[in-house]
Amino acid sequence: MKFIIILLIALSGAGAYLYLNPDVWQPWVKDTPLEPAPTKTQVYKWQDANGQWQITDHPPTGKTPYENLEYTSDANIVPSIPVDD
Repeated sequence: MKFIIILLIALSGAGAYLYLNPDVWQPWVKDTPLEPAPTKTQVYKWQDANGQWQITDHPPTGKTPYENLEYTSDANIVPSIPVDD
């Protein structure tokens, strides 16, 4: 009986560790059917009155024209830093 209790505690601890640290188990399931699919995110891009481009998770108010963009969680949508010559 003690062995079963100790085994359950050890398995619970290992499961909690893997649940809280997905970077540990994700390489094991890469390129298998168990790999989680990337999530999709919608963002909206438009130009404000000052000519600045805005990218947000909600569309602009009013009749401002905007572009609806869809990205997966494995894509980087942050623009790079401009390089000065």
